[in-house]
Amino acid sequence: MINKLSSVICKVSLAISFFTFTNNFKSQTCNDPGNIPGDVGCVTFNYKAQSVTYKTVRGADGKIWLQQNLGSAKIASSLTDSDAYGDLFQWGRWDDGHQDRNSVLKAVPPSPNNPSGLNMGDVSFYSAGYNSSSNWWSAGVSSDKWTAENPSSATVNNGADPCKAIGLSWRLPTVDEIDNAMTAENISEYNSALASNLKLVPAGMKDYSGIFSPGTRLYLWSSSASPYTGSGQHLYISQFSTLTNSAGRDAGMSVRCIKDASIILGASDIKKVNVGIYPNPTNGILNIKIDTLVENVNVFNVVGQKIKVEFSNNQINLQEFPNGIYIVEIQLKNGKSLSQKVIKN
Repeated sequence: MINKLSSVICKVSLAISFFTFTNNFKSQTCNDPGNIPGDVGCVTFNYKAQSVTYKTVRGADGKIWLQQNLGSAKIASSLTDSDAYGDLFQWGRWDDGHQDRNSVLKAVPPSPNNPSGLNMGDVSFYSAGYNSSSNWWSAGVSSDKWTAENPSSATVNNGADPCKAIGLSWRLPTVDEIDNAMTAENISEYNSALASNLKLVPAGMKDYSGIFSPGTRLYLWSSSASPYTGSGQHLYISQFSTLTNSAGRDAGMSVRCIKDASIILGASDIKKVNVGIYPNPTNGILNIKIDTLVENVNVFNVVGQKIKVEFSNNQINLQEFPNGIYIVEIQLKNGKSLSQKVIKN
């Protein structure tokens, strides 16, 4: 009798546990961040053959960024938060396993030594030595690209963009976009980088000697090739400085992805709104041309503060404000809103 009772209790407990688990499990619905710098959202995609959900953020430059490095487990909470470091990509390569921090170094390059020689993917990390002709894509030129949509689209002069794993609207930033973001976020060294909307973290770099400087130096690739043979352009941040520079394509660096979203419509919008905000850049007077009724116009500076501007006769007057990046938010009569980044110079 006791054994039967115990069996019943066990089955009931398991049933309750299963019921509790299934009812506590909720699928996450992700949306883009709002229009204000610092607004956050999320995105779900497949990476390393697994479904992952990453945080996203509206940067002070008006673009949507991943708020964590590709391959990381979380947003950085400190300079030495190794769970936030993520993977280290060679310039022009994609998610094929080479970017794992513990991937195997190989001193003999693929043949040919460019994206077409990887045969849709290769787990080897090709780095042989300083300025070696055996380094990954060592003969690459300034017209090379890192924009192909997938590995099957990679060519001798165009590598697959790893950000396309998120969706076709996502991509690697250009070096100019990185420079603009650093200015907009007022990032001057690694503490201000971590404190920014982007939560940038110094994950270090990998080459033929292994990984060095995690926790002290940030290396972040752009999609822009360098004028120097076999090099790409990247962001470098240390305790003392922030700058963009060139490095050999064999270097393993962090990757952050951006999404073009200068105009943001409500998720339930089904009517396309045609809007023009010009000239952009502007010396102070912005014209707004829109094919629907406007309820209100707001302008925010790079730190998300709403500024008081004059809006009349379909014009915004920014002449009394300092040069820089602003976000113009237009609230429509139908309750929806849209925004666009503008530059005053």
